[in-house]
Amino acid sequence: MQRTSSGRVCPGRLSGAVPVALVLLLLLVLLPLAAGCGSTEAGAAGSATTSSAATGAAADSQGSATTTPASPEGGGAEMSAATVVVTDQAGRQHSVPDPIETVYCASPAGTNLMYMLAPELLIGWNVTPTALEKEFIPEQYRKVIGLGGWYGKNTTGNVEEIIKRDPDVVFSLGDLDEAAVSEADRIQGLLDIPVIMVDGSLVNSGQALRYIGGLLGREARAEELAAYCDDVIAEAQGNTATLAASDRVRVYYAEGTEGLNTDPEGSMHTEVLELVGGANVAQVELSSGYGMSPVSFEQVLLWDPDVILVASDPAEESNVYEQITTSQTWSDITAVANHRVYQIPRGPFDWFDRPPSMSRILGVRWLGNLLYPDLYPYDMEDEVRAFYTLFYHLDLSDAQLEKLMSRAR
Repeated sequence: MQRTSSGRVCPGRLSGAVPVALVLLLLLVLLPLAAGCGSTEAGAAGSATTSSAATGAAADSQGSATTTPASPEGGGAEMSAATVVVTDQAGRQHSVPDPIETVYCASPAGTNLMYMLAPELLIGWNVTPTALEKEFIPEQYRKVIGLGGWYGKNTTGNVEEIIKRDPDVVFSLGDLDEAAVSEADRIQGLLDIPVIMVDGSLVNSGQALRYIGGLLGREARAEELAAYCDDVIAEAQGNTATLAASDRVRVYYAEGTEGLNTDPEGSMHTEVLELVGGANVAQVELSSGYGMSPVSFEQVLLWDPDVILVASDPAEESNVYEQITTSQTWSDITAVANHRVYQIPRGPFDWFDRPPSMSRILGVRWLGNLLYPDLYPYDMEDEVRAFYTLFYHLDLSDAQLEKLMSRAR
């Protein structure tokens, strides 16, 4: 620097070889550092993009999941949706979106579970709810369309409409045997959508909830429901183990338009009865699939059950309960004479069967309380209210409770 005669400081001039050399030296040192900084920033940005594409998925003892990260497209400006490879409970592997945002179920049993766990993800019911069922469904879920399904006799899903609505996955809740696997593969071929098989047995209800909850990222909700199921099943198994054969109440399950169809021990349709330790009087051949073996009235008269459970009718078109309780024909049967004929509650789903769904958990406590009140000393009105609040998103009114229980106690 140089000073003027007035004392102000002015920039001086670089002169001589030594200052020029210093400048060149500084440039040689600083240029590599600048290049390093640029590459570090680019590397950090790339790492963040890659890590944000990969997410985790939950698994349980019978199903597993591994993550597959998304890859850059179009120069890395956008990322494709992440996918997850999951193993269903039949051992079949599927690549599914992560997260799963929409779900369809192949049968009412699966739809029942999804309604309990995450109803907002359902793209449709299998069957549009009846007027009776809608009474027990909150308004926001009543208008969901019916899309059919693959269950029971002569039922099929609306393939075109399901494909149009494009669910991320289809859950098939039920058996895991060879026939069920073959059917799931067939449905998957029709829809070109992953069909994930889940064990639908009553005693594994908690496991099914945890598995599906893990896939959907609803672990906390699934655990809340699963813990309830586990408690009910453990209690029933413990109570049944204490019953002597001579103490078991003899029960007939009356199905069909005249009460002369039934299902024997070992059927999926009578799992609740077996779990609570009731003795199924029906000595008929086990019918696979839909069940409902025909029997004669003379057979029922010979079996002479202590209790008759009358299947519910969602359309409220039949009056089997009234036929049995008021007909002179049935009056000599012990259950009728002792006023121990009960209509199985339904609303929005059946507590005992058809579909053999997770609603049967409530049915276990209800039937246990009917058959063995000393082993199941519950105030059933309190139990029913609590179950509907927790599982069905509904606080029952007194009128709704009475409609459910009027023929069931």
